[in-house]
Amino acid sequence: MKSKSLLLLALTAVTSLGTSAAFAISPFKKAFDEKYVKESGNEEFQAAFRKAGCYTCHVKDEKKDVVNAFGWELAQLIEGNAKDRTDAAREESSDAKKAEEEKLLKEFAAALQKVEAMKAPSGETYGELFKAHKLPTADGAKSIR
Repeated sequence: MKSKSLLLLALTAVTSLGTSAAFAISPFKKAFDEKYVKESGNEEFQAAFRKAGCYTCHVKDEKKDVVNAFGWELAQLIEGNAKDRTDAAREESSDAKKAEEEKLLKEFAAALQKVEAMKAPSGETYGELFKAHKLPTADGAKSIR
């Protein structure tokens, strides 16, 4: 019995190490705003984004690790946990934190470009969704842990 418990514990540990956990940082929200929302000229879209904020990727009333399908796709393309990465860099120095945030923003921009071509649960691509001044829904929610 003990060996089965230890095996289950080991499998759980290995599985959790291999999963993505790209918890967002505030510069991600700003970058999304600048790329899709700010210059859209659509006041309703801008207001919807201001209201949604972090819930553009995360799911309201859920733990921070629960994201919608859009957030899930982004998390698969960004290495590790963004918040943990910036926190670790901050312990080194403010310059290291700034450098890590810049690196993460490049990863985020590349991830956004890839995810634009992916299909949202609605059937349209995320790029089409944003051009139509719509935000992702909570559809496809799952934990990134």
